[in-house]
Amino acid sequence: MAATPIRIVVADDSPLYRRTVRNILENQPNMQVVAEAGDGVYAIQAVKTHRPDVVLMDITLPVLDGIGATRKIKSELPNVRVIVLTMHDVESISAAAYGAGACSCLGKGCSAKEIIQAIMSAGV
Repeated sequence: MAATPIRIVVADDSPLYRRTVRNILENQPNMQVVAEAGDGVYAIQAVKTHRPDVVLMDITLPVLDGIGATRKIKSELPNVRVIVLTMHDVESISAAAYGAGACSCLGKGCSAKEIIQAIMSAGV
């Protein structure tokens, strides 16, 4: 019997970035993107609806930013792992991301391999 795939929500305000990340992850035999979200409020709704194992969370989201959305997700569903992605300097964002409950913080310039490794290391 095949292992259950890691269920992932991709939250980013760029449809192109979401589609690119989805394509990368869905080429992995052990990963499944169950939803995408373009803002922080919808990210929270997607997590409540789809109960993913991991959320890839952009820090700069409309309506509710990634830090606020991460904090809300972790308060309601503490077992969901959140990996924050940012186009900003990772060092300046990481304290806020970890403080909100993220398990990892990556720059958007990272490689596909680094995203996959972060998901695999998230403790799912």
